[in-house]
Amino acid sequence: MKQVLMVPVLLAVVGAMVLLGCDPSSGKPEDREVDPDPVETLVVEPTDFTDTFEVLGTAEPEESVEVASEFPGDVLDVNVEEGDEVNRGDLLFRIDTETDEAGREVLKTQVDAAKRELERLERLNEEGLATQQQVDNARTDLERAERDLRQSDVSIGRHRVRSPVDGRVAMRMVDAGEFASAGVPLIEIVQFDTVVVYAQVPESEIRYVDTDDTTELEVDIPALDETYTGEIRRVALRPSASTRTYTVEVHVDNEDQAIRPGMRARTHFQRDHYDDVLLIPRDSILEGFDGREVMVVDGDEETGRAEVRSITTGPGTRNDVVVFSGLEPGERLVLRGHRGLIADAKVEVVEEHRQGDDKEDRQ
Repeated sequence: MKQVLMVPVLLAVVGAMVLLGCDPSSGKPEDREVDPDPVETLVVEPTDFTDTFEVLGTAEPEESVEVASEFPGDVLDVNVEEGDEVNRGDLLFRIDTETDEAGREVLKTQVDAAKRELERLERLNEEGLATQQQVDNARTDLERAERDLRQSDVSIGRHRVRSPVDGRVAMRMVDAGEFASAGVPLIEIVQFDTVVVYAQVPESEIRYVDTDDTTELEVDIPALDETYTGEIRRVALRPSASTRTYTVEVHVDNEDQAIRPGMRARTHFQRDHYDDVLLIPRDSILEGFDGREVMVVDGDEETGRAEVRSITTGPGTRNDVVVFSGLEPGERLVLRGHRGLIADAKVEVVEEHRQGDDKEDRQ
């Protein structure tokens, strides 16, 4: 019975020796060489950083005019199409003036008759056959008839609707033959050599926006994949009741008219600017028990030891963050292979970058 129990006991002893790194045949620790962990590093250097926040908005024309007819009537013709460039005074469309034209002919006949009557009375006055009062009354009748004719011409002219501004036709809401009601917009003309981006700035960020600030803003137009320069012209005094955001008007030069009205825009407002700070990728940061940490490689050789550094961070972007303390210029920050590393682990630098290298090369 005792002999049967000895076998499992011996097996347990041998297993324990193997786990402890001992050779069961000799009873001595086994000497093993641990391979260094491969890492990718970045040599950090001071740089300037501008802390910004992004606000979505919409680009609208600097001026938009809706053109309507002052009088109701049938539209005889429309002289413009959407997208056409127009100048101030160009004829846009005409409203039927048949009734007014007939009335004008009557008024013109009255003017001609008043002229003849005045001429007749002036001759009679010279011959002593008409009084000066009769001549004066005839002259007054002529002036009244001429005034009525001028007013008729003005009225007929208003049936020929012309552009009040230079610009481009954004919308045409009428065709020839349709009936136009007085005061109902028929054509929209816009000026967008300059566009206005209406950015809705949150209440928490409005303190960073100042109309007296001459700093130029970056305005991204995603549809064009282009970045433009903008200037703040107006900041609302009151927020929107529904969104609690303040409307900020940012004017952007659009001389080539590439930015079309209604395009979405991203405006970048500046919070602060920092000179000579260290900026590191967010992916290189570890969350430790006592705060944020990074791994660095000591020395400048290809192989070395990993060191843990507690850091204090500041503002940043989506990909990078400012480090205020814990790192020094020229140190080698571990970019890849840092997760799972322990302090004093042996590492091998397989690839190293310097601050300012193209970020795409590190991705």
